[in-house]
Amino acid sequence: MNNEIGDNKRILAINFGGIGDEILFLPTLKTIKSVAPSSSITLLLEPRSRSVEQLTTLVDDVLTFDIKKRPLLVGDLLDLLMLIKEGGYDCVVSSGGSPMVAGLLFLSGIRERIGYGTSALSRLLLTCPVNLNKNQYAADMYHDLAIGFARRLNQGGSRTGSGGGQRSIPEVNLHQESVERMTELLKNLGITGSGRRTVVLHPGSSRLATKKGIYKTWPTDRWLELLSLIGEFNKKSSNDTDRILVVLAGGPDDSEIIEEIQTGYSTKKRQQDKESPDLVSVFGKTKNIADLAALIHLCDLLVCVDSAPMHVGVGLNKRLLALFGPTNPALLLPAEPTFRAIWDKRDGNRHMFDRLGVVIPAREVFDAMLSMLNSTPWE
Repeated sequence: MNNEIGDNKRILAINFGGIGDEILFLPTLKTIKSVAPSSSITLLLEPRSRSVEQLTTLVDDVLTFDIKKRPLLVGDLLDLLMLIKEGGYDCVVSSGGSPMVAGLLFLSGIRERIGYGTSALSRLLLTCPVNLNKNQYAADMYHDLAIGFARRLNQGGSRTGSGGGQRSIPEVNLHQESVERMTELLKNLGITGSGRRTVVLHPGSSRLATKKGIYKTWPTDRWLELLSLIGEFNKKSSNDTDRILVVLAGGPDDSEIIEEIQTGYSTKKRQQDKESPDLVSVFGKTKNIADLAALIHLCDLLVCVDSAPMHVGVGLNKRLLALFGPTNPALLLPAEPTFRAIWDKRDGNRHMFDRLGVVIPAREVFDAMLSMLNSTPWE
């Protein structure tokens, strides 16, 4: 056994990205913890993603650094280097693929450095360079680092790590306090005990992605068309157990599209006879991502775009229907029947910054949603 990264060691895991990236990184942390159970794990991430600590017990400590700061000055990188050095870590596992990352890890003085060997310099500076395969589910891509860690630990210092084709599906933890709070909320809103099937509709996507020109949203008018189809279906249903109730959810970044949906829905309802609503909003009533996870857990199905809530749903092993546009679902959603994607593929002519958004007929989404509600998760 390689004593440098044996048990009872301080391990630093670095994964910069959004909350979805952190959830996708959880299988990596789980494997590291399983092969070095008495070691401590510190996770270094961006401030915007710190809330992932509400979803896992795998991490002993969390550090943050704003890698997206612009301009990112030499002094900032020196601050990052000092932050890493001050931890006195025995091993670092980093998902950064640039030679600059490998250089920082080398300068940190950490004895064992596991990362992606994307260049000759990276392969020279890392003690265990791992092959980077981006053409797979992202959690599997990250998990190749954990496989490299395990091989380095068990093979007495082999310098090369590579993926083993192992499937890696994230798991998120529920907070009992959040489950109780969301249970009470649904009860007070008349959802619990209604007998209706509940669908969490989460229309928002990352504001940072939109700022970067990555448009992953489904237009408001399509969400309203979907609600109209649900309303028509409910009218034709003979009993409550067949009817569908939509629970509209979102975070602070989603206020604009939530307001548009609520306004459009209210206008439509005023033009119809008074009846039990097809939609109930819980916007502003989920305090944090732990509450959102509990809400998804308590409902029957999640409908969303490619976003952090999608990854939360995966981590809960919850039935979900995700709408994709510029991003490839094969890279972001496990190939499991519990999770279904509808891809606005445009004959495969999509790219991350095409600004085309997601254009999928509401009827197609409704039919897929109804099919999932009528099936068992394993079908």
